[in-house]
Amino acid sequence: MNQDIVYKSIFFGGIYAVFFLMTYLIGRKVSSSLAIRLAVGCWVGLMVIMLIFGSTSSTLLFIPSFIASLFVFRKKEDSSLQQFFSSNQLYKSTVVPEQVSELLGSHYYSCAEGTLTTQSGEVVQYNWWQGMTSSMVSTGKSHFNTFSHYLAISFGPNVVSEEFRRIARAKMDTSGFTFRQKFKRFFVLDTETPIRIEETQDGSFVIIWQTYHDALHFAYYLNWLKTNRLTRAEVKPVEEQVVSLEKVDSVRPAERDVSSPLTTESTDHPVLHSSRPQHEQALGQPPKLQTRSRY
Repeated sequence: MNQDIVYKSIFFGGIYAVFFLMTYLIGRKVSSSLAIRLAVGCWVGLMVIMLIFGSTSSTLLFIPSFIASLFVFRKKEDSSLQQFFSSNQLYKSTVVPEQVSELLGSHYYSCAEGTLTTQSGEVVQYNWWQGMTSSMVSTGKSHFNTFSHYLAISFGPNVVSEEFRRIARAKMDTSGFTFRQKFKRFFVLDTETPIRIEETQDGSFVIIWQTYHDALHFAYYLNWLKTNRLTRAEVKPVEEQVVSLEKVDSVRPAERDVSSPLTTESTDHPVLHSSRPQHEQALGQPPKLQTRSRY
C-alpha cells in the first residue's frame, strides 16, 4: 500500500465516519441495532470500494448511500403513542408525589398516574414520569444536539411487596452479564436494565430506565411489571401499625434518619438533571401525546 492510498484512507475514512456517526445517532431512536449495523456496514463498504476502485468511485457512492440511510430511519406519523396512553388509561396526575419529584432532580418531568391489574387480579396504582436531557455533540465544525429520554415508574408507600422490590433490584444487576452482553451495551443503549432504583423517605419505590420515546418500549415496561410478581404489600393489622409508630416516636431526634431524599448509597447512576428549556411541559402535566416526532 503506497503512501497516497494511506493518506486517502485516513481522509475519506474520517469524512465517512463523521457522516455515518450522524446516521447512527439519528437512527438509534428508531432501531439502535439496525442503526449501528447500517452505519458500520456502509462505512466498511465504502472503504473497501475506495481501496479497490479508487476514491472517485467511493465518493460517488457515498452521497446516495448516506441519503438512503437517512431515508431508512425517517419517522412516520402514527398514533401508537396516543393509543398507548389511552389504552392504559394514563392521565394527568391529580397529586404529584413531591419526594419522588425531588429524587428525580427536575421539576419539569411530566407526571401521569394509572393503575395496573396484575395476573392475580390485584389493582396497583402507580405514577408515570417522563423526562429528557440534551447534550451538544461536536464533529469538527459541525454541532448538533442529541437527546436522551428517561422513564420513571413510582409506587406509593406500602403499595408493592418486598418480593417485587427484590426482583426489581436484581434486574438492575449487570454483574452476571456475558462478554457479548457487555460488548453490546457499549454500542447499543440497554433499555431493559434499570439505571437506578431508589426508595424515598416516605417509602415510595422508584424504578428509572433510560429509553426511547415510543410505544413499543413503554409497553415493555408495563408488561414486565405485570409478569414479574407485582403484588401489593401486605397491610399490617392496626395493632402492629400503632406499635411501629410508637417505636418511631420513641427514637430521639438525634437518632432519626434525617438524610436527604437525594442521598443515595451508590454513585454509579447520578440524579437526572435537566433545565427548563429541555422540557416543554411543566410538572403535573401528562406525557406528550403528539404523533409527530420533534426530532
